[in-house]
Amino acid sequence: MKHSGMSGDLNRERQKAIEGLEARAKAAYDKGEDEGAAEAYDSAARLLERHAVAAPSRKIEQARKGKALRYREYAKALRSGDIPKPEGRGGGELTQNRAGNRDVADRARSKDEDEIHGAVTALLHHSSVTWDKIGGLAETKREIKYALGISLAQLPPGIELAGWRNMLFYGPPGTGKTLLAAATSRAVSNAGGEQGSSSFFNVKVSSIMSKYFGESTKIVSELYGTARDVSPAVVFLDEFEALCGSRGEGDTGTERRILSTILSELDGLAEKERKDLYVLTIAATNRPWDLDPAVLSRFDKKILIPLPDPITRRAILEIHTTKRGFELEGELEDVVDLTEGLSGREIESLCKEVTNTMVADENKEIPNLVDQGLESVKSYSVRVRPLRLADFEAARRWVNPVTTPADMERYLEWRDAAEE
Repeated sequence: MKHSGMSGDLNRERQKAIEGLEARAKAAYDKGEDEGAAEAYDSAARLLERHAVAAPSRKIEQARKGKALRYREYAKALRSGDIPKPEGRGGGELTQNRAGNRDVADRARSKDEDEIHGAVTALLHHSSVTWDKIGGLAETKREIKYALGISLAQLPPGIELAGWRNMLFYGPPGTGKTLLAAATSRAVSNAGGEQGSSSFFNVKVSSIMSKYFGESTKIVSELYGTARDVSPAVVFLDEFEALCGSRGEGDTGTERRILSTILSELDGLAEKERKDLYVLTIAATNRPWDLDPAVLSRFDKKILIPLPDPITRRAILEIHTTKRGFELEGELEDVVDLTEGLSGREIESLCKEVTNTMVADENKEIPNLVDQGLESVKSYSVRVRPLRLADFEAARRWVNPVTTPADMERYLEWRDAAEE
């Protein structure tokens, strides 16, 4: 109850802070102080994104995310000058032009538009994943950082260099493609750290296709339009092959229209000559060979996320054992050898099984304590012991790797062919 009260106080304080920033933004806007208003709206958007995480219901969470998006649109409009001059202002109203003039603050939407905007809003996430939270993969992370950095860095006068706006992450299931995309999104944020805010649209393509099949083309267009409004942003398209598989006899007209829409967005026509916009698309797939060649040609950076090598497996094991307070009896290298052929996700599952089994064995009286009442459980201290190689060996028998050596060889062959 005490924790709940503290949480409620934090939410109230955050809401008061948001309202204060709203008032400051509108006051600055009415005075013609565009940069001050933009900064206040950006700050309000960051607070709203954190406020959304603590929402008591999904509906409230989406409403807060939607408001955060609108405030980012306001800030963008203020900085671009796409607003009325001071003498034409009144009552703190803001307007913005994205695809023709329209009122961003309170434009009327049809029911269908509301549903599509709501679907896109639900895809927005605030990424807190940093590179150091991803075990190993040093070379892969370096390759991503270079591609990102060279796209954002300032070039010498007179030099033009085409950076990367579309990246394809491919490789076996469970190797960390989503985590890497989230960390990339964090790196794209304007300020980083506590004050930074990255617009990360995490799109599970198969879910969108099944739930909004008839509206998928509209959702893709709205997704990228919103991403441009809140630039810089990362659009992560997971299970990409579900959206852009090879064209065949089974294609429907809707699927072809979706493919045409995604190709147009990947071409970045709406961003041509716009130096103030940066929308990075990261698509992820376990089956790159199933992608349509026309789609593959839009990705100038294709990065293989492989099964973890020994150094990466060691880092992943440490994240899920010693860095969580567990002691290891014996040599960690023996456990590293035991996990050969496993993906990062499978190693995480192995560690979860080992630690939970150990705790269950050491605390067999807990079910009886539950029968005695809440106070008995709350006063009980959980016992742990060092983890042994035998614990991992026992659990390893129940973890069957999804990716075989032949599968991994196919990824390497596809990479070599793609680079030719």
